[in-house]
Amino acid sequence: MLYVNEKSSLQNNEILLFNLLLNVGDLSKIDENQIVIPKYLCNERNNYSFKKEVAIINKSIKEKKKIRIWTSHYDVYSSLIMLYVCKLVQKNNYELYVIYSDEYSKDYISPSMVDSDNFANLSQIEHKLSDNEINNFANEWIKIVRDNSEMRVLENGKIKSVSINYYDNLILEKLKLLGQVKVAKLVALLMSEVYLADSLYVYLINRLIKNNKIKIVNENNNRFFDNVIDITK
Repeated sequence: MLYVNEKSSLQNNEILLFNLLLNVGDLSKIDENQIVIPKYLCNERNNYSFKKEVAIINKSIKEKKKIRIWTSHYDVYSSLIMLYVCKLVQKNNYELYVIYSDEYSKDYISPSMVDSDNFANLSQIEHKLSDNEINNFANEWIKIVRDNSEMRVLENGKIKSVSINYYDNLILEKLKLLGQVKVAKLVALLMSEVYLADSLYVYLINRLIKNNKIKIVNENNNRFFDNVIDITK
């Protein structure tokens, strides 16, 4: 069995951590198994090749291994990976199984939050996708690639193609309520409302600083998260 987008050390199974920022990556080279990440996105490589991951999936299909995707109705990262894998298996007329971590516990809004001790329990709530579901998800992925927007978000279980400033109002309104605050605290509160990687929130906050919508009140040159920021009046 091949587990995709999973962090456990389950025995006798192959684990593939498909760690892609498909929500902000440029998808124009997706057929070459490559995405381009925004240049100043914190802690991320600018160009990301995932040929090895695709080769593992194709090898599993060839060897007729069961493929299971771990995802969530609230996690844009794993949701996009699921759509992408649906496109891969569709052309091979292959089966795919999906587990939604939030169906096991509402606290597990992302598969990355699941304690490894609970993976065996989650395996009991898997869904086998029908051919129709796989085709619909694959077609959704094709549209996403065609749009190739600056950013993709997950709302009400659906992926939307949006501009990079989509969350600007959310960030600014939250900061206005908090007043002067460390970046770390603002990011933590934002993540509790909309699940995004902390590095992406840092990127979006930095954009607002460069656009003079947010100002640094107390700068920490060693750690950006310790900067104190406020709304620019």
